Amino acid sequence: MQTGSNYKNIVEEIYNNHFDKIYRFFYFRVLSADIAEDLTSNTFLTFAEIVRGDKIQIQNPNRIIYGIAKNIFLQYLKQKYKSEIPFSVIGDNFEEFVSEEIKSIEDKPTLEERAIKYINLLPQKQKEVAYLRFIEKMSLKAIAVKLKKNVNYVKVTQRRAIKSLKIIVETGF
Repeated sequence: MQTGSNYKNIVEEIYNNHFDKIYRFFYFRVLSADIAEDLTSNTFLTFAEIVRGDKIQIQNPNRIIYGIAKNIFLQYLKQKYKSEIPFSVIGDNFEEFVSEEIKSIEDKPTLEERAIKYINLLPQKQKEVAYLRFIEKMSLKAIAVKLKKNVNYVKVTQRRAIKSLKIIVETGF
């Protein structure tokens, strides 16, 4: 790929193709949207500065963007933990490392998916209220309207469901 006059196109293409993947990697690693945005922005700004210069020709922009992301992530970790992070932790191919990390995170069941397993073990009335409250994230009033019950019924049933869930989780039944 060439630099110089078409650097804007190169930066745009790389940004469009890799922004989500790099941002999600940073987000899942630091668990902060603000920090992930900063790290992602620094990655693409550094890439844009490199591409803007006419001194080098970029043959593999994917490799460069992931190399920059790797270095920015390692700098962040060094600053956060005030120590050296060995490259062997991440490996040589950062793009592959990012893909594997995101896949492993996406393959894990969500909290809701894990909760459904236990909610399904509750008695029917508790199951209905717990599902609507914790999975559907409905308010107590909305649940009362949907089930055609009063709010006190929903509150009591929710309390009983939570107590039952605690027993189920602790005992495994």
